[in-house]
Amino acid sequence: MNEKKIFDLFEYARNATLKAAQDITEENGDIIPNGYPNSLRWQLGHIYVAVEGIVFHFANEIPNLPEGYMNLFKTGTKTTDWNTTPPSIEELISLLSEQVNRVKETFAGRLDEKIANPFTMGSLKLETIGELLSYASFHESEHIGIIKSLKNALNVEK
Repeated sequence: MNEKKIFDLFEYARNATLKAAQDITEENGDIIPNGYPNSLRWQLGHIYVAVEGIVFHFANEIPNLPEGYMNLFKTGTKTTDWNTTPPSIEELISLLSEQVNRVKETFAGRLDEKIANPFTMGSLKLETIGELLSYASFHESEHIGIIKSLKNALNVEK
């Protein structure tokens, strides 16, 4: 597996997320248009939590999850169920920005390393750190599309 290309792909997806996040504000970050299950703020938090849960957790590294993040942003959660104040858009963008370097520093030279408990989703079975990171990039790309769609539905500048 070509480490540079995998890290480049992850960074490319993250830069697209950060670019899409530029116009997200505290005011528009929590609006949920008809037909959408969650908000722009949730999308940003979910992307962050997913990398911590998929890559760090399955690679047997300690995830950097501020208190309450799992309850706010894990798969299946909804902003309409929140009973605590979510992190600011600025905090989420900062965490997303910092996560890229932490991923690179933590996993440099380790992308071919087998993980103890493979990550499975349907017929997909991921067995190395590089495979986890590749999947995380794919997952993030899905959410970039949702962010763009949400912004379009909300008429948020691009």
